[in-house]
Amino acid sequence: MSKVNVDALCKLAGSCLEMDQAKQAKELYEKAIAAEVDCVDAHQGLATIAYLEGDYPTAAAHYVKLTLLQPMEARHLTNLGAIHNFTGEFTQAAEVLRKAITRDKRSAEAYYNLGIAQRKLKQTQMAMSAYREAIRLNPKMAEAYQNLANLYVESANMPMAILNFKKAIECQPELEKAHIGLQKAEAASNQAKNISNPFGRLVNSQTQQVNAAVTVARELTDAERYDDRQEVKHLADDIERLSKENLEFLKKTLEPAILELQRTMAEGSKAHVPLVDVAEAFQTAADQWVEQRKSVKRKVLELRAHEELVNSPEVNLEL
Repeated sequence: MSKVNVDALCKLAGSCLEMDQAKQAKELYEKAIAAEVDCVDAHQGLATIAYLEGDYPTAAAHYVKLTLLQPMEARHLTNLGAIHNFTGEFTQAAEVLRKAITRDKRSAEAYYNLGIAQRKLKQTQMAMSAYREAIRLNPKMAEAYQNLANLYVESANMPMAILNFKKAIECQPELEKAHIGLQKAEAASNQAKNISNPFGRLVNSQTQQVNAAVTVARELTDAERYDDRQEVKHLADDIERLSKENLEFLKKTLEPAILELQRTMAEGSKAHVPLVDVAEAFQTAADQWVEQRKSVKRKVLELRAHEELVNSPEVNLEL
């Protein structure tokens, strides 16, 4: 069979797969492999079908083949690592996903799947770092925020859990698990506050002055200190990036829009472009600039919240 016919088979199979005709797609991909055993598109298609059908060993076999056919393609290793996660082979998953990252350090999916494997291997701090890197590379990855929030819940760090559950919902409002997680985290946080500061209790002011509380700063472990540095670094990098983008937008878009509006208003009826069009363009640019400023402000607030959390007192000693 000619190369053209093999490509045609794969294209037709892809169309069948898009129309949920998995059986027909599988038959066409198998015909393509029978004609060309190293057909990348056919192996990719069969791996996808096997995954959708829950046949993970077959999917893994095709992804292994793909890693041999295209050894520098990180996505094949990433998919293989994800399959290992599905089958509970977390050590193998972590190993494969690290290889994927060496081939593509900007693969958010590789870091995300690595976070899953490391969490299952009880490597909590490493999993947190992996999820944060996934979020840095893809700030809209709702599942990464949710999984990171779950890790904060496991670490009894409710403020950061709540923050990340909210980010997950912001990215994907219909993510039900994030809504449930947020409710539980907020309930746990409120319960902790009620235990620490019970309402309705009468306090003798003189006794309170004598028994003044001495705040002892919370000591961080080495792992927490590293985690803190990484969190601050990511937030600072985001603030710097967003600030630069904001300034660039101001110079290249908003400022010219202001000048064009001023020029058109000065020219009046002589203007080549109607004033209403220029005004609408200016309003659009101004709205975009405001949204960018809000993004910077949100990141600054996140940084402040993190600082308050790290520096919050853990122990009160009564004198």
